[in-house]
Amino acid sequence: MTTRSTDTVCGLATSTGNRRGRNEDAALAGPNWYLVADGMGGHADGHVASRLVVDTFASAPTGGLDTIDDTRRSIAELVDAANRAVRSHAASRDTPGMGTTVVGLAPGLAGRPPVVFHVGDSRCYRLVDGELRLLTRDHSHVQELIDANQLTTEQAARHPLRNVVTRSIGIEQSVVVDIVALDHRPSRYLLCSDGLTDEIGPRVISRVLSAIADPRAAAERLVELALEGAATDNLTALVVDVDPMRE
Repeated sequence: MTTRSTDTVCGLATSTGNRRGRNEDAALAGPNWYLVADGMGGHADGHVASRLVVDTFASAPTGGLDTIDDTRRSIAELVDAANRAVRSHAASRDTPGMGTTVVGLAPGLAGRPPVVFHVGDSRCYRLVDGELRLLTRDHSHVQELIDANQLTTEQAARHPLRNVVTRSIGIEQSVVVDIVALDHRPSRYLLCSDGLTDEIGPRVISRVLSAIADPRAAAERLVELALEGAATDNLTALVVDVDPMRE
């Protein structure tokens, strides 16, 4: 799928992976918000949790994002609303453990700087001037071990608890969302679930994002490459091209 707005073009690809019977990932492709949510819980309605997050942002009013403070406030309020929606559904269905990660982008249209936010271990990468940078820091058990110098990045990729998140939507009564404002430059963003980054690393991601101009084709190629591995999890790639200088 490809969507297009005045100064943003995006492409989306997703797959159940090689082992799962249902895709618990959900995505939103603009125009005000770009999201990837990775549902958790399996039988505990993880696919519903991710969809509730996407629906919360999709139904948000389009105004009220005039400044960075406005955008930060809107993100915090929407994440809180999504958290309440997931918890309410879990309570009504008696499905404890229902939750989801989320990574999102407010593209910074009409002169506003872009803003990236996340909860959990879904990631956002930015390719600008030929350099790929990871903008998010996983809320995960292995990331805490890396931060404490108890684990290397290479060891973390093989750790048995690498998919255990320490922060998510729907599990606790309140949730903290990390928010980062960026500079104005034409950029390509990749929002993805951990099913993708479990299979392909930054070098492959950089090569694909640099070589394939069409965002949908780039997203599809990333998913194809991930499926060549074990791909035991669902995987989603949302590639977003943002050009603040385009008229």
